[in-house]
Amino acid sequence: MATRRDWLKAVASFITGAVVGSGTTYLALQSAKTAVEKTTTPTDAEKTTTGLPKMRIHFLYVGPIGDYGWTHAHDLGRRYLERSLCPDPKKWCIVETKYVESVPEGETYTYVKKAIDGGAHMVFTTSYGFMDGTKRAAAEFPDKFFAHCSGYFKDIDEWKRLKNFAEYFIDLYEAYYLNGIVAGRMTKTNKLGYVAAFAKLPEVIRHMNAFLLGAREVNPRVTMDVIELGSWYNPEGAKKAATTLVETNKADVLAFTEDSPAVLQVAEDFQKRGRPVWSFSHYSDMSQYGPMAHLTGQIVNWGPLYVEMVVRAYLAWVSGDMSIWAEWPPERPRDYWWSMKQAYVHYSHRENPTDIVMPINPAVPADVRTRVEQRRREVIEGVWDPFTGPLRDMKGELRVGERLRLSKDQLYDMDWYVEGYGQLP
Repeated sequence: MATRRDWLKAVASFITGAVVGSGTTYLALQSAKTAVEKTTTPTDAEKTTTGLPKMRIHFLYVGPIGDYGWTHAHDLGRRYLERSLCPDPKKWCIVETKYVESVPEGETYTYVKKAIDGGAHMVFTTSYGFMDGTKRAAAEFPDKFFAHCSGYFKDIDEWKRLKNFAEYFIDLYEAYYLNGIVAGRMTKTNKLGYVAAFAKLPEVIRHMNAFLLGAREVNPRVTMDVIELGSWYNPEGAKKAATTLVETNKADVLAFTEDSPAVLQVAEDFQKRGRPVWSFSHYSDMSQYGPMAHLTGQIVNWGPLYVEMVVRAYLAWVSGDMSIWAEWPPERPRDYWWSMKQAYVHYSHRENPTDIVMPINPAVPADVRTRVEQRRREVIEGVWDPFTGPLRDMKGELRVGERLRLSKDQLYDMDWYVEGYGQLP
């Protein structure tokens, strides 16, 4: 027999699906209104003319929204969330969002507490270094909701204790692998360059390894040099590193994990001077900064994930039934891990709910474009993963056996480098 809890969970799934499937959906918000009318409404919530309580949500960003990379992508996701769940602020509206840019990672708790003191019911913190401060606030304010991007639960006890805290991430390694296929065929020097914000973080290691695996799949002679910046957002440092990789290391295809279009701009400058150097977009569409040098890129649309998490938090908030939030997703409650497998097979980098390879530069040979699309479909359908064995590390040690794949936890803890690197920090 279906319980009230089951009904609310079904409503959460319907609202999320309706909004993500067709953008702003009044039918979905009407379902939210019906659900709210059958629950206990929070007493501290502002109400719209329809009686829907409004949930105040704050976002903390590690960089400026004008970085055209990581923070810009998250802010686009915030705006997607607000358009979807607040299409008419005077009537159909269940959320209100605010944000703070360039938050120092060492001051996370202070900024989170300030958001709570300012009336926030839910806080999203969008950088790896924000994790501990966010968890501290979650423990202090059990009646609020907290979600942290790119971190992890340290142990099962922490997971059980912080029922109002969730981890989430949209991983890019699959898209980097597809970019690597393009890079491996476009290089003439067989030298790739990578500008890494932090070269020893598992997230960045996954990116670099997948990119190199894709390149060496189509061109086993390729090697890759890496320069580390020590910062997520450092346009001047990224330009300097990219220039060094081209002029000193002879790289002619550049990838990066840094939150500005600086590396692509360096490649574009070389193209204008008659030297073919190529690069990509990262997190956001950067193609306008290097129309000649831009090969393709990985884009993240955070909006659908934000909608799903907020809808579940909202119904838990108005009903007082924390399970609607705390028991989702079923396979790893409060640990959202999306990747290209959540993308649609049809080709639209602006509509996909997760990371996707952008349209490929016509300069890339047709057979390479065909191979990328084939691999992309295989990844989305779950029949292929970049980290499918056999895979060896730089010392020749077998890390992934024949036809085996790495688990989510193994990917998240990756601290080893595949074969094919030249210079590493």
